[in-house]
Amino acid sequence: MQVTKHIEKVKIFKHYTNYKGRLFVKTLCDLFNDVAEVQTKYYGVDVDTLNAAGATWMLHRLHIRLNKMPSENEEVFIETWPSGIERLFATRDYRMVREDGEELVRATSEWMYIDLNRRRPLRQPEKVVAISTGHQIPHLEIESILNEKEFVMVPQGGRHFDATFDNIDFNGHVTQASYMRWLTNSLPFDFLKTYVLTDVEVIYAHEIMPDSSIYSSYQIVEENGQIVVFHQVQDEAGTLTHCIAKSVWEKK
Repeated sequence: MQVTKHIEKVKIFKHYTNYKGRLFVKTLCDLFNDVAEVQTKYYGVDVDTLNAAGATWMLHRLHIRLNKMPSENEEVFIETWPSGIERLFATRDYRMVREDGEELVRATSEWMYIDLNRRRPLRQPEKVVAISTGHQIPHLEIESILNEKEFVMVPQGGRHFDATFDNIDFNGHVTQASYMRWLTNSLPFDFLKTYVLTDVEVIYAHEIMPDSSIYSSYQIVEENGQIVVFHQVQDEAGTLTHCIAKSVWEKK
């Protein structure tokens, strides 16, 4: 089976954007999911097919580098492809480009193949390995900004959120796009008015189930001349960490 990039043309509608007219990062994640679903269905490794075999996909890590967010009414192309196997993870890459080839966004992700009932990782099936490694499309190079083993933060603030019906995905837990919204929306309004997101990396640790309440906290620091934010999403008791993240921002 010949593996190629899947490419879709997407219009950035007004409701995809914030009051500055730039694409929401949460919506960017939703668009990534949409185009990836089309390709996984084509190759027969989509969620519905896996569910029938008692398995599913679960995201472990997502790293997005934002050169420039598209604006309201722009038409852009989103590319995605299975880009390799790393230990227990299948990697998938994404790019958003303009028609002239200018790269706006690039991203890479790591996915676990999970036993649907036991919620335990399984070895990647031979079909997934073949699709992920049997082509010559290069894996996107994005230098990691988040070291899980060295992650330490002192929260400066945050917000409480509830996992309502609209946050739940095909696996019956909170979609990663909602995590991204909670990470950014926990920040003060004046900060979000002043700075623009340029890089974000998230490591997902524990599922958030329907009707759960969480606390998304942040710490803003200056690191090597950049504005950096450390993020953490925990349960209300502060005893279970659902994800950690690090983001980089520029003044605009």
